[in-house]
Amino acid sequence: MSNHQDPDQHDSEPSNVDPDAHGGLSRRNLLIRGAGVAAAFGFGSSILAACGSDDEEAGSSTSAAPAADTAADDTAAPGTTPDAGTAAGGGAPSGDPIKVGVLTDVTGAFSVVGASNVAVAQFAANKINAEGGILGRPVEIVVGDGASDAAAGATAARTLVESDQVDVVIGGVASFTREAVKGIIAERGDTLYIWPASYEGGECTPNVYSTGAAPNQQLDPLVPWLLENKGTTFFLAGADYIYPRNVLAYVRELVEAGGGTVVGEEYYPLDATDVATLISQSIDSGADIVFSVAVLPLSVQFHQGLRDGGFEGTIAGTLFDETATVLFGEAATGMICCQDYLYTAVDAASQKVADDIIAESPDTLFTSTINSPAWYRSFYLYKAAVEAAGTTATAEVGAAFDSASFPDNPGGAAAMKPGTRHCSLPIYIGEVLADGSVKVLVDAGVIDPVECG
Repeated sequence: MSNHQDPDQHDSEPSNVDPDAHGGLSRRNLLIRGAGVAAAFGFGSSILAACGSDDEEAGSSTSAAPAADTAADDTAAPGTTPDAGTAAGGGAPSGDPIKVGVLTDVTGAFSVVGASNVAVAQFAANKINAEGGILGRPVEIVVGDGASDAAAGATAARTLVESDQVDVVIGGVASFTREAVKGIIAERGDTLYIWPASYEGGECTPNVYSTGAAPNQQLDPLVPWLLENKGTTFFLAGADYIYPRNVLAYVRELVEAGGGTVVGEEYYPLDATDVATLISQSIDSGADIVFSVAVLPLSVQFHQGLRDGGFEGTIAGTLFDETATVLFGEAATGMICCQDYLYTAVDAASQKVADDIIAESPDTLFTSTINSPAWYRSFYLYKAAVEAAGTTATAEVGAAFDSASFPDNPGGAAAMKPGTRHCSLPIYIGEVLADGSVKVLVDAGVIDPVECG
């Protein structure tokens, strides 16, 4: 585990945090309002970013029209560029705009994620413009609809790079989209591509930079903590595709290195309609801990089934945060998570970012599992790189991006780790409480990615 001290060093339970306060509304009510939409769709988190390219079936592109009422009125529709002059505050930047391609799923199965992605992108662009832009130039976002489909994502990426001639592309919800578009954007298109999601690791393509958590950043602190505090026998459970298998392979490695035992490991097909067998296998294993990388929609049945079936041990995983109670009900209570952002872990300034975004776009989810913090920091890391390079040229910006930093990242200072194409991030271990909030158990400090080195 590669660890160094967070210069801001948060307390594990900050004294200035009121977990129930959120602009006059309860934090839980705001999460319910947004996450209820996610539950209705059956998707909505970095569980989607984890989908591997080997699971994608060939299919036709879907409509690039925006989903109705999924974002604030000032959110751009696919293929449009919002007026930078409408940014809040005075002293609007001038000159030719810097175009940021926002590639996300405005339509399709993952559109609830796309709505939050676009809202965060628009907020970040407006905020940067209110601060004077980048190199004194306004930022404009241009939205491309990946439509939860690899072919549609490829078409949208090609349009962003070739027709819209954006300076950078940020986005992708599922890993199959990243696999489908990275050649179009980063290689043949010679355009910087920022992947803003926690995922299975291993993305080292030139001109591609990842700003979400890599597996070691979540698991290096989490598994040893579980071994010390919750038990030594683990049952590993997940959906059968690249992300759960990669994550659980690393969990097994850490458990066995720490003196624990994996008493079972099982997966269910993504097209399964029932996980009763997996529930029984998990309970019958007698494990202290079920480490779950189950994904929606069957994650609801699985986690509720564990508790309904009498499992009294710990449920832990990489896909839990403040949305867990809304999705899983009482079964979420006591779940252990590890994320780069938890609302109750951060200072007032970081909380205000989330509060302001949700105030503008009430259905937005500013949580790690939706990748909202990664989207937000992606804009500011790009800003830092362009300003260091003094140009938007891909080669120069890429060289600067390799060591770009964002001290005001919600959750704590974030910086690209030179030579890895990934971001060093503050990491927190938390426990989901009955009221839907997450109690911070451990501030693990800033953890470096172990990728591409």
